[in-house]
Amino acid sequence: MKQRLLSAALAAVAFCAAPGAFGRAGGGGHAGSGYGGGHGGYSSHGGGGGGSLGGFITLAIIVLIVWYFYRRAQRNRGQTPPSQGSQPPMNAATREIVGALLGAATAGTLAGNRAGASPAAVAEVAAAVDAIRSRDANFDMETFLQRAEMTFYLAKRAINNNDSVAVRPYLNDALFAQISQMLQQNKSQHRHDLLESLNVRGVHVIHADLNAQQQSLLVHFDLVYRGKTLDDAQHVLADEGQDTRHGERWTFVRAAAAVTPAAGGVTASRCPACGAELRLNLDGSCTHCRASVTNGTVDWVVAAVQSAPFIGHYVDGLSGSAAPTMADGIASLKAADTNFSIDAFCQRVATGFTALQDAWCKQNLDAGRAFLSPGAYFAWRSQVETMGAEGHRNVMEQLQIVRIEPLRIVHGQVFDDLTVRITASCADYEIDQSNRVVFGDRTVRPFTEEWTFQRSVGVSSSGKPGTLENTCPRCGAPVQLTQIGECRFCKAAVTSGKFDWVVSRIEQEDDDEDAGGGRGGPDIGNQIAGAIGGAIVGGLLGSLLGGNSDRDDS
Repeated sequence: MKQRLLSAALAAVAFCAAPGAFGRAGGGGHAGSGYGGGHGGYSSHGGGGGGSLGGFITLAIIVLIVWYFYRRAQRNRGQTPPSQGSQPPMNAATREIVGALLGAATAGTLAGNRAGASPAAVAEVAAAVDAIRSRDANFDMETFLQRAEMTFYLAKRAINNNDSVAVRPYLNDALFAQISQMLQQNKSQHRHDLLESLNVRGVHVIHADLNAQQQSLLVHFDLVYRGKTLDDAQHVLADEGQDTRHGERWTFVRAAAAVTPAAGGVTASRCPACGAELRLNLDGSCTHCRASVTNGTVDWVVAAVQSAPFIGHYVDGLSGSAAPTMADGIASLKAADTNFSIDAFCQRVATGFTALQDAWCKQNLDAGRAFLSPGAYFAWRSQVETMGAEGHRNVMEQLQIVRIEPLRIVHGQVFDDLTVRITASCADYEIDQSNRVVFGDRTVRPFTEEWTFQRSVGVSSSGKPGTLENTCPRCGAPVQLTQIGECRFCKAAVTSGKFDWVVSRIEQEDDDEDAGGGRGGPDIGNQIAGAIGGAIVGGLLGSLLGGNSDRDDS
């Protein structure tokens, strides 16, 4: 009887500790304008652990469940005589050890600590990437991550619109068959899914492989969005209720002999084989050269998509580290770029901040396209399109910058990241097509955001007009960009950070705190709840495992 009770208790603990049982607060931004995107080396960072309040409540439930079974076991002790041949009870020391292990395991599951790659895993990925680069001299991990994020947004956009034609270029044949069947079912039921305020918080390559048949890269996306299901009349059929953390893992594959397309490939809306404008037949072949675009022979395609937990800050040892102080970081930048001036940089930040907020409110990102990284641009575009489809527009009246404060500098292997804290104030609200306020109000309030700018290591400040002046930093022509941020005249990757600073990430200062994880590490409330709850659960489970009372141990 007692063994069955213990099994039931452990099953209850396992259920409560399972992923998804832990409440998580989401991200997003003021008036629903959450921004994101950006990379650093092999991964980009953001977010944090789970919510401490949710963890404490969950632990309290577990304690109550275990206590219930414990009390039942105690009551049954005097009613059920010990059977002959039964196992001897555990001694106190063994009980404490086993109980502590179970409690620690439960608390550790609930704490949601941030992930980090082991040195062996980092070395394995790095070796596979080097092997891929040895076969493809033009392969660049940062460019791949930017294109992977573009693929994510473009595919999600097509799926949200139930548009199987638009999603076709990015998926291999098997995955496309599954997705198109789902989209057809949605169409027949007159509904579609919406990822409101979709924000990519991080992009990590967590596995890489190269064998005789194919190259493979497994990419993890940390996401924040509010999931909804709508009908054709935009009535809400299902709603998560708030911005929530999610994770997805996409497997990108291509043939072992495939190389990076010169024309940019499918994310550039070009056939990766012939370079012509991308137009596909139903079988995934190019209408111009008949090459099969979606079987992985000429470009990366997505072969699998899996749900995953939100990782948060992913430590891989390859993305660089923050300078100890701002003075050290500035000195490091000036050592490589003698023309760099932090004051001039902050002046450019003010220009970019005002221009981007204006573009956001006008729902026309052309004016700010040149100084948004590909990931940030696609995030903004996704949200602008979502608000447009709902007939809403964000308004920021009386916008004033109060202060711009350099916060940290990260010197990586590929990029330098410079993050500033911008304190500003405005009246922030949304209006519908009748100019009726549907969210927020006209009260002027202060807000604080952290903007991270990114530039390739080794690039120098030229003093010439650049991205903020909507000028191509290579050829000097007025900026006219392709979908992937390349200059239409000289083909320079203007928004990649390889020529000038671009905005790679924008966060509201309280994003991580609202989501339950502080910037410096896992939420301290989580750690306290985990420690206390683990000790209680461990003690109770240890008592359950102990058989009879302490007098049996003597």
